[in-house]
Amino acid sequence: MERYGRADGVLVDSIGHLWAAFSPSSGETTLLNDESAAILEVLEAGESDTAGVCAALAEDSGIDAQEFVEAVAGGWPRLLEAGLVNRQTDTTAAW
Repeated sequence: MERYGRADGVLVDSIGHLWAAFSPSSGETTLLNDESAAILEVLEAGESDTAGVCAALAEDSGIDAQEFVEAVAGGWPRLLEAGLVNRQTDTTAAW
């Protein structure tokens, strides 16, 4: 199971209808939509997997967690590429 953590030092700020996120690892600022910014907000509390992020978003919004699965799963590649999150692979899988 893959878990994700927010990269150290990431800064996120609202800019109108978008979000600006600065990654110290790349030295670049990336514009994000609401969904990606929400993922980073959830990860601020600690690392999680897709299901955990969806559950946190559901609890916060009152919307069913399944409604978030596609957006969250689809958001990981861009967040990883921008250096805003790190992938943590679970090495405790049973044999």
